[in-house]
Amino acid sequence: MMVLFFGLSFFCIAFILHFFIWKIHIPKCHTKILLLIFFGTLTIGLFMLWIILKLNTIDYMHIAVFFTSLALAYIANYSAIEVDSPSLLITKIIGYSGAKGVSKEELLNVMTDDTLLKPRVRDLVEDKLIDLDMDKYKLTLRGRLLARTFIFYRKLLNAQKGG
Repeated sequence: MMVLFFGLSFFCIAFILHFFIWKIHIPKCHTKILLLIFFGTLTIGLFMLWIILKLNTIDYMHIAVFFTSLALAYIANYSAIEVDSPSLLITKIIGYSGAKGVSKEELLNVMTDDTLLKPRVRDLVEDKLIDLDMDKYKLTLRGRLLARTFIFYRKLLNAQKGG
């Protein structure tokens, strides 16, 4: 119960910090700042627990593993919250149209590169996963590592190509 209490408490504190920092100013490198906020909170929280409660080493490890699971799941899914996915955007457009519906042309006029492609490319550049080199986008080392991770995972699941 202690692991659940402290792990969730640290996560809530980190989330509240994230919320207020984003209200003041949205940083360029979202992922890096989120990692700093969440793991800085964990470090300070565990240090405070060590000063106040003097828990067993295993308890600290359990709290850290639980918190890390929550934090990484949140950070990995933050991009889905940050920018509308194509499916979510289509659903919102059709939903807002009500009973009259949306014509194929109206839908295609909204689903442009400015809406779908450019924000994602900008985020990849800001997160230093791709670079623009002589009018061509190329993966950085971090981008290659991330791509290989996803490729390995898709092969592991025997997933089909496509989205």
